[in-house]
Amino acid sequence: MPRRVIVTGASAVVVAALLTACTPAATEPSPAATAGALDLVVAPHPDDELEAWSLLAEEPGAYTVFVTLTLGEATVNCAPAEAARSTQGAWGETVPAPPPQGPGTDSCKQARTASWNAFLDAAAGTDPHLPVLGGVPADSLELAGHPARVWVTDGGARVAVDGGDGELTADGVAEAVEAVLDLRGEQLPDLPLRRVLGASYANDAPDAGANQAAEGTCTGQPCEGDARYAEYEHPDHWAVREALLTHGFGARDGTCVATWPSDPAATRTAAVPEATYEALTGLGGRLDPDDPQSLARQGSFQRAYGWLAFPQTYWPQTELPVPDADGNPLIMARTQTFACR
Repeated sequence: MPRRVIVTGASAVVVAALLTACTPAATEPSPAATAGALDLVVAPHPDDELEAWSLLAEEPGAYTVFVTLTLGEATVNCAPAEAARSTQGAWGETVPAPPPQGPGTDSCKQARTASWNAFLDAAAGTDPHLPVLGGVPADSLELAGHPARVWVTDGGARVAVDGGDGELTADGVAEAVEAVLDLRGEQLPDLPLRRVLGASYANDAPDAGANQAAEGTCTGQPCEGDARYAEYEHPDHWAVREALLTHGFGARDGTCVATWPSDPAATRTAAVPEATYEALTGLGGRLDPDDPQSLARQGSFQRAYGWLAFPQTYWPQTELPVPDADGNPLIMARTQTFACR
């Protein structure tokens, strides 16, 4: 049976109702023929997109463009020994290809981009309003001064910007998002922007984390948040948050970015439907009775991104973004909170 790891003990924002994704009938026109607007999903790294999945499921139907602003090349999991340790092919994880040869290498960038495309293609099997790229070739171009690749299909698109893992700034993020929107009428269909979704969870609590001085004062900003929820301070995540909350980009229905549940700026809470969350992050029983890590990787996120998983060698399922028993952040939550403008 599928196994869910639920972390308790945090103050939860209660979701009143779950909205299921709409599945078009086989006889309906293609998404491009019916979409009247464009949604932009902006993530700092390839694997963060799940952090905004609840809003995708809640309001499908637009031409969806997934954007990753870096290629995630700083991960320690690209060290050959670490990749070998963290990849559980026998338990259902996809082995990264090409084999990453270390953080910062081209092979690391290629492996992470391949995992990103593989996950999004597989996820479209359970969320049919999302596009499948398959073998669609990429266009290479420059966006906001960075190399980028763009994949376009009738039902949606993906944009991978090599913006530098760990080097994003709010101004640079805003410039990159504007550059992607400028592709409308060229690589992308000329559709009005419905909304921008920031898949960029961040929480920097005053009493924990890198910005806390020995005496408990903040050494820098933002140094805010709530220690009851997952502590995640990555500067790229904060750059996306700041850019999206200070720029509207002309989105008809506004701009939202993932945040912690008690954030004073939070305005929306939504949950990934249970069946969809299971299809993305589901885990089966132990394949090795003596190894608690040997849970069958059933969900598409587990299979594509298992080699990048933390704190275990798989991605623990969690209802809210909270710390686990050892204080490690669990940020791929089913119930998600957003600050919107």
